[in-house]
Amino acid sequence: MTQNIKQIDARDEAEIRSVIQRYSEALDGRNFERLADAYTDTATLENTFESYIPGGDAFTGVLARGANEIAKAVGNLMGPLDATQHFLGAILLDPTGDGVRTQTQVIAHHHRGGGFYHTGGTYIDDFVRTENGWRTNRRLLHTSWTMGEPSVVTGD
Repeated sequence: MTQNIKQIDARDEAEIRSVIQRYSEALDGRNFERLADAYTDTATLENTFESYIPGGDAFTGVLARGANEIAKAVGNLMGPLDATQHFLGAILLDPTGDGVRTQTQVIAHHHRGGGFYHTGGTYIDDFVRTENGWRTNRRLLHTSWTMGEPSVVTGD
């Protein structure tokens, strides 16, 4: 039995990887408005946490919809922090019927005052090709582990 496997070329792969990396660079550089460049106008940003993580329920669900609203929501959440640093690991790309699904390992450090909240997980992104190039149409951030105090991010 023969399967038709869609593939993406090296330029598409490089552009998609660049979108993912530039998102983290804008986030850590505190250029929150530029985060919108990574998303479509119909994009969805969602969070899930492993069930054992205390306080994960407060972050679980749809955070925002649409490029500008996502940028605003992330800016509102991360803006009060003194610093963040997002380390990206392996980026896997799989063609789909509508575009490309990626899975990117991420370790994120969040700092406010003397407190910290570090997380590890996976960005699961659905990319589509737009007139402006590849953009994320859906991002699910699945957090696998945390260390520190969630109040650093929540402000509680």
